[in-house]
Amino acid sequence: MPDATTMGTISKGVADLARDAAYVAVGLGVLGYQRAQVQRNELKSFLSKDHSLDQHLDGVRTELTKGLEQLDDLLETATQLIESSLQPLEQQLPPTVTQLTTKAFGQSREVRIQIRQRVTPS
Repeated sequence: MPDATTMGTISKGVADLARDAAYVAVGLGVLGYQRAQVQRNELKSFLSKDHSLDQHLDGVRTELTKGLEQLDDLLETATQLIESSLQPLEQQLPPTVTQLTTKAFGQSREVRIQIRQRVTPS
């Protein structure tokens, strides 16, 4: 039959083993929680950087839109100058040529309008 001291030693060993297992479980839980916190902070930092990237992209889009509007204004002015410069010359050309130039200018306006609609944000 097992000795009382042997049973006490075994029970003490089991208790110590259970306590050590509990400490390990708690320690792993704490480490897991800390790791989750670190990853949360890294994700938060990453997302805040993306937000600033979006702000930079919005600034670039705004400047690009301004530049396109200025370019469109310059093209409009150039088209008007060309049309007014060619008007006296058109009067000397045959009617078929005048119709072709009028049609070409109309088509160029349509193309610019379509480009403006696709490029300029609503």
